[in-house]
Amino acid sequence: MLNIGQRFVRWCLAVVLLATWFPAAAMAQEKPAVSLDQAIRIVKDNFAIPGEYTNFSSGFSSGLGADRDRQVWSLNWEAPAEPGAGFHAQVDAVTGEIRSISHWKPGKPGQPVPRVPAVSQEQAQKIAGEFLNRLAAKHIQELQPVPPQDQVIPLGNYGPVSYHFRWQRLVNGIPFPTDGVNMEISGEDGRLVSYNLEWTGADFPAARGTIPLEKAREAFDGAGMLELQYFQPFRRYPPEAGKKPEILLVYRLNHPSGGVIDAFTGRPLVPEDGRYLVEKSIPGGGGGEESFMRMNGGQPAVSVPLTPAEQQEIERTAKLITRDQAVEAVKKWVQVPDNLTLQGANLATDWQNPDTRIWNLNWSDEKDSDNQPRHMSARVDAFTGELVGFDLYYPGTDGKTGTMDRPAAQKIAEEFLKKIQPERFQSVKRDESRSAQPFMPGEKGKNPPFQYFNYWRLVNGIPFPGNGFNIRVDTVQGRVVGYNLNWSDRQFPSATGVLNAKQAGESFLKYRPLTLSYTRMYGPDGPGDIRLVYQPLATGWGVPTIDMVDARSGAGLDWEGKPVSQNPRAYQFNDIAGHFAEREISLLGRAGIFGEYGDAFHPDENITTISLLRAMLMVKFGAQGFSGLSDEEVLKRVREQGWLTESTQPGAPVDRLTLAKLLIRFLGLDRAARVEGIYQVPYADAGSLPAGSLGYAALTWGLGVIRGDGQAFVPDHQVTRAEAAAALVRTLEVKP
Repeated sequence: MLNIGQRFVRWCLAVVLLATWFPAAAMAQEKPAVSLDQAIRIVKDNFAIPGEYTNFSSGFSSGLGADRDRQVWSLNWEAPAEPGAGFHAQVDAVTGEIRSISHWKPGKPGQPVPRVPAVSQEQAQKIAGEFLNRLAAKHIQELQPVPPQDQVIPLGNYGPVSYHFRWQRLVNGIPFPTDGVNMEISGEDGRLVSYNLEWTGADFPAARGTIPLEKAREAFDGAGMLELQYFQPFRRYPPEAGKKPEILLVYRLNHPSGGVIDAFTGRPLVPEDGRYLVEKSIPGGGGGEESFMRMNGGQPAVSVPLTPAEQQEIERTAKLITRDQAVEAVKKWVQVPDNLTLQGANLATDWQNPDTRIWNLNWSDEKDSDNQPRHMSARVDAFTGELVGFDLYYPGTDGKTGTMDRPAAQKIAEEFLKKIQPERFQSVKRDESRSAQPFMPGEKGKNPPFQYFNYWRLVNGIPFPGNGFNIRVDTVQGRVVGYNLNWSDRQFPSATGVLNAKQAGESFLKYRPLTLSYTRMYGPDGPGDIRLVYQPLATGWGVPTIDMVDARSGAGLDWEGKPVSQNPRAYQFNDIAGHFAEREISLLGRAGIFGEYGDAFHPDENITTISLLRAMLMVKFGAQGFSGLSDEEVLKRVREQGWLTESTQPGAPVDRLTLAKLLIRFLGLDRAARVEGIYQVPYADAGSLPAGSLGYAALTWGLGVIRGDGQAFVPDHQVTRAEAAAALVRTLEVKP
């Protein structure tokens, strides 16, 4: 999820682009219906622009193609004394509607970030509804609120809390998912942080004569939308030494239609070449590389014994080829242009495949020769000397029309692969999905300057998209200019006992049911016709849009290979009404914390050590990635944070003194708590507190985190889940 700062940066980039599109000639040719003066007044009639935002600028953009009637004013107010602070708006120059706003107020250096929102989700929803009625009044009848299911509200120190709301457009009672209103409300002060209205002015086909859902489902099953594949999950952290990443068997959505069925013909809707349907992006990620080097100062110090891991690494690296051998391995297959000279070489390891070592080589043109390649990079396996990839760029290719069509380019690509990888080429299949050829704007009917081809590895006859070849062919130069090999040594699970395609389809459609909806076709000439289709859509706002299911269990999986049911979600506990800690428990539930019992909390049950420690990690770092940690991993993480120094068992109860120690360490005040002779507490049992505990009792009392039973501290009192939740939230309210 993008944070506010990231969204602001993207919005500003869009504003800059709009400003660069300000064509004086176009403005002179056709005067917009809404003038700049009117646009400014429209915004100021609806929003109070802070007085310190004294720098003002504007831009104007005019649509092209099917969107040529769209004209937009961009208005920007900024504060010269506060870099980054600004109020930005876009006003439709035809209708006078506010299309978007963004109000960003960066925190001052050293200023603490509020961690407990002052505005509740219910209050924010009411504010959002008021803005909707004011800014999108003419569209209210066609807008349907999308329930904010599982919207996790983080409490960590990453930035101010904000709430997100969405309303989806209905046309003829049928959803058009790309149109609607998105809104973001600050949990700090109820400010409208961002607002975006997407509204398409086009003709929508009537829903008469559409096939029933059952027929669409038959078409979905019959088209083979889901393909049995091997899948290597993305990992946030590198695997442990000597441990290879796990390979899963999944059914994955892989069809040129993207799972979309034409609602009239009952056939998969496959876009023509150069055209595409708007889709939601699916979060994912890729591996990274960590460079390493060894230096020897030439002055050996006292001999230090080497660990087995260090000795093993030395033995492994002794087998690596040299830089010059790596260069020769590249030149064996690729002609390095004469004007390029080698500028850099380094050894690296893929963090998701720690057993590999790669030589990264870079050539460049020091003279910037005209009409000559400027840069080339290559990658060579440092153990085997195998060329695993290269990229070569010719100036002037972009924007030109290719001299060959896709079949001719494919022939060049496959001739190269047969030459460089004759055996492995026998074990791949060409990816024919829409993602195989990225959309490239250009004139319809003309060859693009580049053609891209993906070849997936086959294992036991099953595709493994994580392995294979990627090829880029320059259709102007008529040669391969990009190549990448990914072929790893892995253990692949057997395909016995997996679901059949129909069963996999049933599981998949539980997460993304086929929904009668409108979508729009796009192409080189811009937006095209609105189509009525059945398409697999997520069930609500904030619900993960899965792309695959486990081939045996049918569970929906995310890109880490984890069941989406294990992903953090917000909890609305059903057993805390009227409880003294209702506010604090509710806040933690909406942050995705304390979900051991689902939507029940069990407030009067004694809390266990592991439940409290897990909650502390999730408060500090966010729920993502911590809800599924094993007990052992939780204990390891909290010890690394310095919160836990005593030995304990995961299921052990927590007494009040232990709670005080944990929360004081959580606040970073442990050193202060251990100072002797400076603390007093108003507890009747102060004189009998265990040695070394007075500082913890005093600080938690003084900060308002723990107040005992009102009379005594009672250090061995068994803490309930509600008491722990209330104390944990109070630590977030401590003023630094």
